[in-house]
Amino acid sequence: MHPVLAALGLSHAPFPPTPDAAHYFTTPDLERDLAEAQHCLLGRKGFVLLTGEVGQGKTTFLRRLLRAVEAKGARSSLIFNTFLQGPDLLAAVLRDFGLRPGRDAAGNITRLNRFLLTCWRSGTTCVLFIDDAQNLDAGSLELLRLLTNLESGQEKLLQIVLAGQPELEDALRAHGLRQLASRIVKHVRLASLDAPALARYVDFRLDCAGDERRIRLDDNALAALYRHSAGNPRRVHLIMDRCLYGVIAKGDTRIDAALVCCAAAEAGFAPTARGLSGGLARRGIALFGIALLVASSLVATAITVATSSTADHSGVVHGRG
Repeated sequence: MHPVLAALGLSHAPFPPTPDAAHYFTTPDLERDLAEAQHCLLGRKGFVLLTGEVGQGKTTFLRRLLRAVEAKGARSSLIFNTFLQGPDLLAAVLRDFGLRPGRDAAGNITRLNRFLLTCWRSGTTCVLFIDDAQNLDAGSLELLRLLTNLESGQEKLLQIVLAGQPELEDALRAHGLRQLASRIVKHVRLASLDAPALARYVDFRLDCAGDERRIRLDDNALAALYRHSAGNPRRVHLIMDRCLYGVIAKGDTRIDAALVCCAAAEAGFAPTARGLSGGLARRGIALFGIALLVASSLVATAITVATSSTADHSGVVHGRG
């Protein structure tokens, strides 16, 4: 375990840099969007579009939706390397469904169609999830439209979820893609956290990591965190992760506004940290370096004490024998 986590008594990093679907913070709006998107997919109604700015939780929402439809018996394919285009994208879809692609695009569509028909006859819904879909070119988006033309005569054989940054919405407004845009039956737009939700989010993340309400932010610290992060979860994680180093360095589990501002500067959010003096930012950076040394020392001391205690206890037992 990382020495900082051990020194704080945390079971895992509460603010990891990567998506964490295992500890998902939800709101009534998110639950409603998830339920509606799931209904559209399992009802074989067509495209679902998911958009949001960088760091707003698109990948986490996407994987939660994937797990939800798989739990209902759906077959899924998840494509996250969207620098693949056209025939290469199609081949990747086949491989993720467990099929062996050939060299001919038309042949690959025929293979996919046969597979989808077999699944449909068995009552299985097939869903294609594409993350970072803003990277797809117009030809690849047109390919996806063609795939939705695969039908049983009554229903679409392939349901598709496109997730991406707002640029994806701009691409779908193009005149040449109007047929694809017309097939979107549900659009989930992820928004930043407002100030009250941000406070609940921080508490939730710390509680999930086993903090037991030891580490807390005062009102001014929460206001500073909201100001510097703009409610963007990824920014919150980057700032709060650095705050934990500061907690160790200061030896105080209370996080104040000054520490949040230092952490925001260290995280590189200069445009939202204009009020920081150079000295304050440098002190913040120093805190994080000191914290590692303090945490390592605390963990080493704890191990030494535990080892010594075990040895003493062992000696008493043997003495009785």
